[in-house]
Amino acid sequence: MSGRANTGAKSIGECSDAPQVEFNKSYHDEKREILGCAHYQLKAKLLAPCCNQWVTCRFCHDESRQHAMDRFAVTRMRCMLCSKEQPVGQRCSGCHEDMGRYYCQICRLIDDGPDKHIFHCEQCGICLSGRRSDYYHCSVCDACVAVDARERHSCKEKRLQCTCPICDEWLSDSVLSIVQPECQHLMHESCLSKHMEHSYKCPVCSASLCDTRAIFDSIECYMRFSVMPLEYQGQMSLVFCNDCHQRSVTKFHFLYHKCQACCSYNTAMLSTLPKHASEQ
Repeated sequence: MSGRANTGAKSIGECSDAPQVEFNKSYHDEKREILGCAHYQLKAKLLAPCCNQWVTCRFCHDESRQHAMDRFAVTRMRCMLCSKEQPVGQRCSGCHEDMGRYYCQICRLIDDGPDKHIFHCEQCGICLSGRRSDYYHCSVCDACVAVDARERHSCKEKRLQCTCPICDEWLSDSVLSIVQPECQHLMHESCLSKHMEHSYKCPVCSASLCDTRAIFDSIECYMRFSVMPLEYQGQMSLVFCNDCHQRSVTKFHFLYHKCQACCSYNTAMLSTLPKHASEQ
């Protein structure tokens, strides 16, 4: 159902005759001997129907191959405790150990994380991280939204059918937390945190993503002591504000231009005005 899974993916039988690689255990935390992978804790490997290879999860598969694995088409698993191959399920029929605390028969998702909460949304058609009680399904966006974000949520049809503007990963297929800033552009919470280490602007629309008062106060202080060369004094600029979306005429500067409507320095210069026009 996701754009990521349907883009460039080979058909299920396209490479199913490929020889299987050697079956080995994999670890979520090798020092603590916790089986799994970097994405999940689990005690089984899945047989990728597209290439006949044992993989710990679809993300591990997709990261190492040029095609995407159809999670819904998986039918076989192999226990990493007793090595028995069998139909995919929550409990091994050989050693009778649970492969994970959570199992979804639809998504073929197994997870053994002790502090991890996962639920399957029938409307989304996939499993999502979190407690079911903390989310509601928005039929307009066709996505699950946090209950505590209901009041500030802005609906848009198929909102999650897009990529994160920072990492370019398909959002509807992501296991990472997604946030919606005031500008309404969705992105991964972790990507946003890294982005804001070097920029306070939205990577899509350039709107301010945080409280910019301290930033603008610092710029204001700099501007008071910044003297433009004589030939530029009295020069004016037409600017567009990325915060209030208004145009205004302000003093020209090499670095910063202040919005005359909301006093923001988050602006883009549209043009410089002839001095005689500025003086009229």
